[in-house]
Amino acid sequence: LLAGISPDELDEWYLGIYIDAIEWVEITNTRGMSQFADGGLVGTKPYVSSANYIDKMSNHCQSCFYDKKKRHGEKACPFNSLYWHFYDRHEGLLSNNPRIGFAYRTWQKMGADERQNTLRQADQYLSAMNNL
Repeated sequence: LLAGISPDELDEWYLGIYIDAIEWVEITNTRGMSQFADGGLVGTKPYVSSANYIDKMSNHCQSCFYDKKKRHGEKACPFNSLYWHFYDRHEGLLSNNPRIGFAYRTWQKMGADERQNTLRQADQYLSAMNNL
């Protein structure tokens, strides 16, 4: 979802890799919940997260190469810049969603330079996705 991968490509991958994947179950869950590709019929908000949430809910950040607190710069966590890039990219669709209004308020409070640097970092990560 953060990387903007086509839901069709993700469905094809998922159904091909899991021998027990049942199409009517997988499509609904993948498109509706993980990809928000149905526009919010199944899930009321996109399930995207930054390093802050990942760190709170798991131990994945403890030994990670990336700095969970950084949005851009050397060793900046890809999840942070991609999170903000996603919300910036979909502002027209999502900014009025009451469940995620806080994200847009936070994004707007950041200075223009901070937002631009974050988006630039996300673009760099997206262009090097296979090397992260």
